[in-house]
Amino acid sequence: MQQLEHIHGGNITRASGKYGIPKDKIIDFSANINPLGPAEDIFAALTKNINTIVNYPDPDCTELKAVLAGYLGIDPDLLLMGNGAAELIYQLVRVTGRKKALIPVPTFSEYALSVLSQGGEVVEAELEEEKGFSLPVEKIIRLIPEVDLLFICSPNNPTGHLVDKKIIEHILEVSASFDVVVLVDEAFMDFVPQRALYSMMSSAGRISNLAVLYSLTKFFGIPGLRLGALAAPKELIKRMDTAKDPWNVNVMAQIAGVAGLKDLNHMESTKTLVNKEKMFLFEELQNIPGMQPLPGAANFILVKVSQSGLKSDELTDLLGQRGILVRDCHGFRGLAGRYIRVAVKRRNENEILLAAIKDILGGKS
Repeated sequence: MQQLEHIHGGNITRASGKYGIPKDKIIDFSANINPLGPAEDIFAALTKNINTIVNYPDPDCTELKAVLAGYLGIDPDLLLMGNGAAELIYQLVRVTGRKKALIPVPTFSEYALSVLSQGGEVVEAELEEEKGFSLPVEKIIRLIPEVDLLFICSPNNPTGHLVDKKIIEHILEVSASFDVVVLVDEAFMDFVPQRALYSMMSSAGRISNLAVLYSLTKFFGIPGLRLGALAAPKELIKRMDTAKDPWNVNVMAQIAGVAGLKDLNHMESTKTLVNKEKMFLFEELQNIPGMQPLPGAANFILVKVSQSGLKSDELTDLLGQRGILVRDCHGFRGLAGRYIRVAVKRRNENEILLAAIKDILGGKS
């Protein structure tokens, strides 16, 4: 865990070079992005406002924050926009000066890297495979007095596990008595049906030790533009705002964010498609001998491949040779060699993935 290494999916440039396949011929299941892509309104807004690149972007993201605050149901003064959610993770650690973080693993690697990059220390609370990778609440409560920062990802990446709101509230209460800041990462919360029942966003600003991370990259399909937000008490937001690059969110990202947040039809179409296709993909994977998908609340599925006769990197490479990228989970604590993660995509793409896995495993046997 002390090794500083960024390991992520979605690198089609590297895959294209490795397998000798043109980028536009690669189907990428390794990055968990909206299968419908950006709304047409986003493309229209970007095209219409392309001339604005001659000006500096609004350093306060005034319009974007107002629209996002309305969507999330919070005060705009509680929001800080970032060049992707990852920037805000690193900035939070740097500005608060927290040096010892508790991280339930496996989870998003940038939590640990953000702390280690500042010379801090990481304490891990292992999610138990036998319990469906649910949050080890008792273990976390026991370790809270030893740390000053806690990361909770809900739904968790890569397991997809959703944490009950009451559990997070209990953890926050215990954490407050030990001056522990809790960052709840809700990067995939928009994909969750009835998100308001699970999201901590409505508590942002009211609970002094709570910060909630939000991503516009995944749900709105704009990973190339980088756009995220942090909701937290005003005092912390002001400190982080002072410490950030004044123009950290470019003008095109701000325009895309506003357009995406206003397109409610695209949001509903996304939720409908993802829920339908996730069910289809999950059931079909279950029917392939050696594939063991785990139920989850996000737009991806964690799949155990141990019984397939192939290690995760071997299956990942064989699929890559066919122009299909999946996420080998070797970068996640405790999952190396045994798990892959696949994003939920459109029906025809999901069928291509399923056919390729069946062919590979059938050919092996």
